[in-house]
Amino acid sequence: MTTWVVDTNPLIFLGKLGRLDLLKQSADVVHAPQAVLDETRAKPDDATQAIEDAARSWLSVQAVGNQSAVEILLSDLDRGEAEAIVLAREIGADRLVMDDLDARRFARRVGLEVVGTMGLLLAARLRGEIPSIREEIERLQKLGFRVSPSLVEAMLREAGE
Repeated sequence: MTTWVVDTNPLIFLGKLGRLDLLKQSADVVHAPQAVLDETRAKPDDATQAIEDAARSWLSVQAVGNQSAVEILLSDLDRGEAEAIVLAREIGADRLVMDDLDARRFARRVGLEVVGTMGLLLAARLRGEIPSIREEIERLQKLGFRVSPSLVEAMLREAGE
């Protein structure tokens, strides 16, 4: 059984794209710490409603046990990122879904497998679940998602687009 933990940014942007299903399809169980859900509620929109619907059905909102570890991480990360990393370690998650580069680097240093929104889209494209990663990236960018041109180029190349 695969267990993933998801951070705020991927939840929000996948929600805005109408692609939260990519999380649900990729893991047997998807957890979000309470701080992540709180952050998604900070600026309510259509994505917020989709996330709330997911939290009532398949997205498990879970409290983090080691608050001391969270507090230590807050010197470098925001609360959602800190709780996501600590929760992933506590439950032995197979993967952490996170976009922030500094947080991803830290998560890898503590032994976590990390994937971001772009990686989820690429995997879905390679499985034939989305027709064009280019269109999804363009939609993401219009929504305010920041991604380096070199990463976009690599993703398009990998997807054969």
